[in-house]
Amino acid sequence: MSSTSHHWRTALTGTVAALALLLPQAAAYGAAQPSPEPSKIDKVIQAELAKDDKATFWVRLKDAADLTAARTAKTKTEKAEQVYQAKTEKATSSQANLRKLLTAQHADFSSFWIVNAVKVTGDAKLAAEIAKLPEVKQIEADQVVKLPDPLPGKAVQKVDAVEWNIDRINAPRVWDELGDRGEGIVVANVDTGVQFDHPALAAQYRGKNADGTVDHNYNWFDPAGVCPSDAPCDNYGHGTHTMGTMVGADGIGVAPGARWIAAKGCESNSCSDASLLAAGQ
Repeated sequence: MSSTSHHWRTALTGTVAALALLLPQAAAYGAAQPSPEPSKIDKVIQAELAKDDKATFWVRLKDAADLTAARTAKTKTEKAEQVYQAKTEKATSSQANLRKLLTAQHADFSSFWIVNAVKVTGDAKLAAEIAKLPEVKQIEADQVVKLPDPLPGKAVQKVDAVEWNIDRINAPRVWDELGDRGEGIVVANVDTGVQFDHPALAAQYRGKNADGTVDHNYNWFDPAGVCPSDAPCDNYGHGTHTMGTMVGADGIGVAPGARWIAAKGCESNSCSDASLLAAGQ
């Protein structure tokens, strides 16, 4: 894993480290503006901008939200609300100058509060202007995580017995002895999507109402708009597989009594930073 990719994984866990403010450089003769620090711009982006007119890159801000209030909150709901409030407020304030610059330049950009970063498509001149901003920590390359290729197998419509992996962890004992199959719990995945009408998953979808109608609001999110409709889809199969392991019926899942929701953080056999972060927030 590259150091850049490691930065994003670290940022997603809320442990972005703060860098010291840049020391002002000595002003050149007759020049009032400081020159941008090349170290702020990832070498991959420097090379891409030197080769092409434009590039898509991520601008990470220095400031991180103070999550002290979230740590002392008593309930999960309160913690989530505190995290959301702290992160959105920090992103709004620390990204203000950057967004003003990008808007003035008519640049294509998207703001992400969850890691206090902005995805930008622009040229070398714009990247240099962004790098001059003291609140900017780094300009990094856009990353794509590739999923492993699935192994060939035979599709089975219905399983007549508990799957070996479910039996191996003694899930049936929990079902029988404790009477707990996950009822009252909602689980989620950020993956390639889910085939929501799969026979082993359809009944557990939280968006399915008692009268048979479906409501995908707050039950499904497709940030890149890959699916042909507003219903959950899976164009690769990985997400359906992992959701099946969690809540699948017919002995496929560990908690078949639980309900599920999902976000499509992976467009197909790969997952972009933008979709993963949008799914996370």
